[in-house]
Amino acid sequence: MTRQIPRQLEAYRDLLNETELNQLLESMNQPLPSGLRVNPLKADAASPKAWQQAYGWQLEQVPFCPTGWQLGNEASNLSRTVEHQMGHYYIQDAASMLPVELFEFKPDAEPSVLDMTAAPGGKTTHLISQLGDRGLVVANDSNLQRISGLKGNLQRWGSTSAVITNQPGERMGRWLPEQFDYVLLDAPCSGEALRTSERHTSRLVSSHERNTLQQRQIKLLESALQAARPNGQVVYSTCSLAPEEDEAVLDALLKRYPEQIEIRPIPQRVPIHAPGLLAAGAQAYAEEVSKALRLWPHLYNTAGFFAALIVKRDQIATPSLERPQQTLAKAGYKAVTNDEQQQIISSLQNYGFNLPALLASQGLSLWRNGKSIQAIPERWLSNFEHFPFVSAGIHIGKLSRHGFQPAHDLASRYAAQFSQQRLTISDQQIDEWLARRDLPIKQRAYPDGSIVVVEDQQQRYLGLGQINANILENLLPHWQ
Repeated sequence: MTRQIPRQLEAYRDLLNETELNQLLESMNQPLPSGLRVNPLKADAASPKAWQQAYGWQLEQVPFCPTGWQLGNEASNLSRTVEHQMGHYYIQDAASMLPVELFEFKPDAEPSVLDMTAAPGGKTTHLISQLGDRGLVVANDSNLQRISGLKGNLQRWGSTSAVITNQPGERMGRWLPEQFDYVLLDAPCSGEALRTSERHTSRLVSSHERNTLQQRQIKLLESALQAARPNGQVVYSTCSLAPEEDEAVLDALLKRYPEQIEIRPIPQRVPIHAPGLLAAGAQAYAEEVSKALRLWPHLYNTAGFFAALIVKRDQIATPSLERPQQTLAKAGYKAVTNDEQQQIISSLQNYGFNLPALLASQGLSLWRNGKSIQAIPERWLSNFEHFPFVSAGIHIGKLSRHGFQPAHDLASRYAAQFSQQRLTISDQQIDEWLARRDLPIKQRAYPDGSIVVVEDQQQRYLGLGQINANILENLLPHWQ
C-alpha cells in the first residue's frame, strides 16, 4: 500500500506505478550524496584514489560521468581541501553532470560551444574538460550578479579557451545565428528536483510561475537552436521534473520545427534507462520526446533531473537582429608591444615556463588592459569581433614599471611547468596560507621583492608569494 505522500509529490502520483512511487518516497527521505567532478587539466585519473586515502572519503564513480564521483560518507572538508581551493575538482550533484555527457564530441575536434545560461559555471567547466580546453567555449549568463561567481569558477578551473559574456540568452540566437557546433541550455527552472540538498531546497511552485518559466524556456531553447549550426547539437536540461518545464518544452519546439530538429536517442555510453514521458494528465507529447532522459531520484541516487540531446537537421529561419558592439579599445584593451611581450616571456622563463609554446598551442594572443595582461583566444577575436565580453582566456599577470608579476591563474593551471623559484612551507602553515595570511620565513633563498611559487611538502601548488624581509606576503587572489 502506498504511504501518504508529501504535497509537492501529488502532481507525480499518476506518472509512476505504486512500486516506483514508494521507491521515490524512500529516496526523498535519504540525504543526497555529495559529488565532485575531477579537473583533468590539473588532476589525473589516480587523484580520486589519493584523495580517498588522504581524507577518508568513500568515493563511488558516477555511472554516466567518467570524471564524476559521489561520496558514500559525510565529508565536511570537501570544500576546504587544498585540491578544491586550487581547482582540482568541482563540487557538483551527480545529476548535474549528465547534460554535458550527452554531447557527441568528435575526437580531436576544436568546436565552438555556447553555454547559454552558464552561471555558476559547473557545466561550463565540464565542457572545457570534455574538450581538453581546446576550441572555444562561450559562457553566457544574463544575470550580472552571477557573473562574478562564474568568472571565479572558470579562473579556478584554469581555462584558456573560455570567454564570458553577459547577454540575454533569448537574443543570442538572433545575434549569433549558426555560429556554434554545440549549444548547452541548462534552462532556468523551478528547481523541482524532488530531492533536497544544501544547494537545492524544496518549495511549492505555483502554476503561474511554472507557466511563466515554460514560456521563457521555450524562447531560450528556440534561441539555442538558432545559434547552432546545421547538424549541430543542442542539449536542453533542467533540474526540475515538472513535465511543463521538460517534455512540454520539447514538444512545443518539435511542433514549431518538425523538419528542422530531432531528438537523438541517449548515447550508449550513458548507461541510463529513464525515458521521457509520452503524456502527463490530459497532455500528450510527441513520441520522440520519450528519447529524452527523466532522471528520477530513486534510479541512481541523485537529485531529479531532465535532459535531452537535440540535433539541428536543417536551417531555421532566424529574423536578423543587430548585435551589440564593443571594440577592444573601448573595453580598455590594446595589443601588447613586442618589447612588452619579450619582457613577459623573459620573466616567465625564470620560472621555467615557456609562454610562446602556450600561445602557439592554444591559439592565444596577448592583450593589455591597464596593468593586466590577458591571453585571449584568437578564435574569439576573429569570429566574434566586437561582440561584448566580460573576460576572455587566461590572466597572464601584471606589467608595470617595477617589472612583471605572473598571475595565480596561469601558475595554478601550469604549476608543474613553473619548476623554478619555488618555496616550500610546512604542513602546519598551510591553513594560515590558504586563509590569505602572510607567513614568517626563516631561511631566505631569494632576494627581497622576489615572486615565488609556494608549495607544500607534498609539492602541491599553493599560490604565489612575495619575499619581503623575513615575511612571505600572500598573493592569493580574493576570489580564491
